[in-house]
Parts: sequence; C-alpha cells; structure tokens
Amino acid sequence: MLLNLNAFLSLMSEPVPIHAEGIFTMGIDGGVWENLIFEYLDENHYYRGLLRNREGLLNELRTVMRNMQGFLDEETIKINGEAVRARVIDVSLGFRGSFDRPYLEFYIYFKGNLRRGVNRYENYYEEEVAEYDYEIVWLFPPGFRIIEYEFAGEGSVMGGGNILRLIVRKGLKVGNYESIIFEVP
Repeated sequence: MLLNLNAFLSLMSEPVPIHAEGIFTMGIDGGVWENLIFEYLDENHYYRGLLRNREGLLNELRTVMRNMQGFLDEETIKINGEAVRARVIDVSLGFRGSFDRPYLEFYIYFKGNLRRGVNRYENYYEEEVAEYDYEIVWLFPPGFRIIEYEFAGEGSVMGGGNILRLIVRKGLKVGNYESIIFEVP
C-alpha cells in the first residue's frame, strides 16, 4: 500500500524541511556573514515541545549546530584560491505564524583575503538533488561588481551590479561547484 506524501509526513515525528533562504553579506575586508534559515513543516509540534524544556531545547540547538558545522567541514570554500573555513557562530529557533511552521536560523562566518581588481569565491560540495525550494542572495559592498557567476538554478545580478539573487527549485540537481567572480575597486 502506498501512502500519499501528506499522510507520510503526518506520521513523522521529526519536522520536515520545506524551504530555505541564505543571505551572504561580504564586508570590504573579505569577511562573509551567512544568515541561513531553514523552514519546516512540524505538524506534531516537535519544536514546540522543546520550548517546555530549556535543557532539551539547548541540547537540540547544540546538536543542529554541530551537524551544520559537520556539513560545512565537508565543503571546500576558497577565496582567490585560498581555502577558508566556515564556522557556525550560533543558531536560533523561531516560528512563522504557528507552531506548525518553525524555522532554524544559522549565523555562519568565513573570511578570505581580497585584492583590488578581480576576485573569485568558489565552493566545492557534494552533488545532490534539492529536496525543497531555496533562495540565495549575495550582498557585496557598494562599488564591488559581480562579473560572472556559476550556480545551479536561476540567477540575476541586481542593484548597482553588487547583488546576486539565486532561486533553486525542488528537484534540481545542485552542488559539486559554484563560483562568483567579482571586482573590488
């Protein structure tokens, strides 16, 4: 007997990711703050239940923080050919309108050395199929200019040429390599 997806999801005790958004903000010093938000469907109120137990909530947040750091450690991030390490600085839990819609928000930081002229950000990671829609925005300082980019999904350069917006749809093959070539004045 086959279960439809909604019936299957309602049987699960763990929240199911349904959307993600990442905002990368690069500073003029080459530091990048990544704000990464995962939204979930949580009909069984797993995360709401954790709110009643402070120690349980803190343990859960420590666990998801370690897990995220593990995923980041499997990636190779380079700025101008030099490997840099992304670190999870913190994570928080919130809700969008109801306890059925929790989200986890990660604060991640990495830093590379920039130079005047052409610079390159690269990220190598395991290829996979997107399990949910997600969006990525890269914000570069005023005066920086995006020259070219390589990502899965639909992208567009906006603003004065220093904002990159990417949209990835569920089911798209992603990963292995992404890059942004940008100019620093």
